[in-house]
Amino acid sequence: MTDEAKYEFDPRSFFASSDVDSNGVLDRNEITALLLKYLNELSQHGGAEDLVREVADKIEQTVETLMQQLDKDGDGYVTYNEFLDRAAQSGLLKTRPEPAPDQS
Repeated sequence: MTDEAKYEFDPRSFFASSDVDSNGVLDRNEITALLLKYLNELSQHGGAEDLVREVADKIEQTVETLMQQLDKDGDGYVTYNEFLDRAAQSGLLKTRPEPAPDQS
């Protein structure tokens, strides 16, 4: 297994681990918690202190921007398929996995 294969982004696992209440969608609270978790990890590893401060100071604005980018139908929730669409557009995925069968 190559180093690249070991670290390939797994969108299904990432989404599932971020979906704290396991209801199949991400809401503002879960996205906020996700951002705070990664800000905390960045600050613990001494990385990007300026970025951590900037995002922490603007957390509500950052969440709103993410919701606008991710929540394509405007219902206040990010489905797995909406998440996949954005991940594919941003280059996080080498290939786009099949969408979840119960969502459009």
